[in-house]
Amino acid sequence: MVQKFGLTWWGQRWIAALEALGAVYENRLPRGRSYARQGAVHDLSVTPGVVTAKVDGSRARPYRVRLALPVFDDGTWEAIASALTGQIRHATALLEGVMPDDVDTTLADCGVSLFPTAGELDTRCSCPDVANPCKHVAAVHYLLATSFDADPFLLMALRGRERQQLLAALRAARAGTPDAADEPDIERQRVGIDEIEARDLFRTPEPLTLTISPHPDGDPLATMHRLGPLPPALAGAQRTVEATVVAIADHAWRLLSAADPDA
Repeated sequence: MVQKFGLTWWGQRWIAALEALGAVYENRLPRGRSYARQGAVHDLSVTPGVVTAKVDGSRARPYRVRLALPVFDDGTWEAIASALTGQIRHATALLEGVMPDDVDTTLADCGVSLFPTAGELDTRCSCPDVANPCKHVAAVHYLLATSFDADPFLLMALRGRERQQLLAALRAARAGTPDAADEPDIERQRVGIDEIEARDLFRTPEPLTLTISPHPDGDPLATMHRLGPLPPALAGAQRTVEATVVAIADHAWRLLSAADPDA
């Protein structure tokens, strides 16, 4: 099975940036894909603003590849955290390790993009090829797309913020203070779920907390009655089955409500 790169939309966007960069040297891209599939790329490292890797080639020693991308300054990251916080679905997706589909639209309001824009990406390789990107640089790009597929926070790290830093900034921004841990809990409004409209879910300044308040089943045999009597061969067990269902419903309620600590 042929390995594919860029299985997520953010991985595909990264590859698109590479293909735009390598439009003049299109023949280097398929060769780079082959190198990546053959496992020629190793020692891949992603740090703020810099990606380094080694790529095995035609000589005994591997070629050294370096990709450089400008990091965002602290003020920009504060603006990003504030913008992401304004979209609760963005924060929720990031907490689940998923890059929101329109996150770059939100970042555009801050004047930035996670992905390389024209002239931002600086690529270098120790090989003698005059092409830029050469096949070794292309190979690193494709493997990076796979890494980004698995962990979208690497994109953030490349731009200057590690995962925990970003999530801490999101929590602080949602609390409206530099350090949410130092602030007292705010009073939260309790509303019934039937009072919430879908559009309000994305406008709340604070995370939603759902509290489930169950009630005992008024008629645990209702489902059995809808299904009808047992088959003739089991008709003699009707009362036994009904008694068992009632007992199970009662036991389940005691477990759920903790009315019986020894349940």
